[in-house]
Amino acid sequence: MSKCIRIGIDTPLTYNVPIRVMGARLVHTGATTANIYDYTSASDATKKKIALATTDTILSDNAVLPKDGILFTEGCFIDWVAAGEVFLYVKE
Repeated sequence: MSKCIRIGIDTPLTYNVPIRVMGARLVHTGATTANIYDYTSASDATKKKIALATTDTILSDNAVLPKDGILFTEGCFIDWVAAGEVFLYVKE
């Protein structure tokens, strides 16, 4: 069963790993990006697993993930450039 988690820009994700991310969506009324890392911070670029972006005319972006999702084992850090909301669909 999947669960949807809404995360605002200043809301840290406090979810125990391992966590299987089945989908991700970024929503914002302007241009922004959100990168999701299998790590506790954005300090290791090799750990970036999902990149989402919106523009002034495209207000949402969905990640297309494999059928079984992506397993995050070290952490789940979301790095924003500006603002927006990220919705993560996780498997319990």
